[in-house]
Amino acid sequence: MAIVTSSQPPCQSLQAGTWVKLICGASYQDMPTVRRLVMIYALAGVDCVDIAADRAVVLAARQGLEDAAALAPYLAPYLYADRQDLRTNLPWLMVSLNDSEDPHFRKAEFDAKGCPINCDRPCEAVCPTAAIQFQGVGEGGVIRDLCYGCGRCLPICPVDNITAQYRQAKPEDFSGDWLHLIDAVEIHTQTGRQREFSALWQQLTAWMPQLKLVSISCPDHDQVVPYLGQLHQIIAPLAVPLIWQTDGRPMSGDLGRGTTHATIRLAQKVLGAGLPGYVQAAGGTNSYTVNKLRELGLVHHHSNHAGHAGPSVNGQTREAVGSIAGIAYGSYARALVMPLLGAMDTDVQTWLAAVEARQSFDKSSLSRSCSWIEPKPLAIDQAIDHQSALMQALGLARGLVGLLKDGGAA
Repeated sequence: MAIVTSSQPPCQSLQAGTWVKLICGASYQDMPTVRRLVMIYALAGVDCVDIAADRAVVLAARQGLEDAAALAPYLAPYLYADRQDLRTNLPWLMVSLNDSEDPHFRKAEFDAKGCPINCDRPCEAVCPTAAIQFQGVGEGGVIRDLCYGCGRCLPICPVDNITAQYRQAKPEDFSGDWLHLIDAVEIHTQTGRQREFSALWQQLTAWMPQLKLVSISCPDHDQVVPYLGQLHQIIAPLAVPLIWQTDGRPMSGDLGRGTTHATIRLAQKVLGAGLPGYVQAAGGTNSYTVNKLRELGLVHHHSNHAGHAGPSVNGQTREAVGSIAGIAYGSYARALVMPLLGAMDTDVQTWLAAVEARQSFDKSSLSRSCSWIEPKPLAIDQAIDHQSALMQALGLARGLVGLLKDGGAA
């Protein structure tokens, strides 16, 4: 099958080694937060957003992309040049599926009636999204939409009252009329699951004409390289780019800079194997990751010439072999801006209303006589408060994305 080439910035970023993905969480279903996270990181310049395979989450993410596209023209000085017109250059929207039980697809669960009265509730303190909440003695539990399955509460419960409930995200959960909302798919798998992976891949046949990218996420194992080679045999030939996501230490990037070492080790292993496809670091990634990758010579920005033929099934250039194509940020990226999301919501609503008013005025003025003059709505690009929560969040997100995009220049 012929390789699908694209002039879109996401595809160009893969080829250039500057691909950045935001991971919202395969089990995270807090729609208002997803919408704002997607908006901020789309403005900041990510190439892809990875979300739960849930229709409501997909719609929330799409709304976040629309919000970003509406605001982008007024924030042009703070955005990458190729993202100032997000109407035509939106990040790709990716949904995550799993071929079997996987920690990304779980929710914590417990009955508060089983909690000791004098418990210090360490689970509540350790939860990164405040998904565990108590209302009183024997009352409370896990707010499912807020839980993304990090598992930090499981070993810390003094009476083992917390359990993990796993689920499988299946292709049939999305009917054909929903596929146009999805640009890419990521399959979470583990070594030794050839049969399960193959079965899931067969189910994805109907998705292939819609997809622009396929990603395979797999944790480390002493047989991971042969396993990935077997998976490539199952999916080949592939007409779209392929990413190997090296999931070093899942859902841990916000715990400290040392969590990045596992993903770097796995990235080195997969790069050394020379598998066809792009390699993307994930799992424990944070602000330390790119600098460490650079120290090891694993980050290189490459020229990107349209029509250049590469040696792999996804058009990867020869100069890109031996270096990562990109990086995915999950828990660290979310934690970075999460404290600002609530405070910035008023700004966002005000700005979006101003955009709508301006657009309405522009449309109506075209149908009016030139002799009739009406005051133009206030230009929001002249009313930007650089100390606002919105601009602070954008600055933080832009700084993180810029670590790979431009060497850290915000």
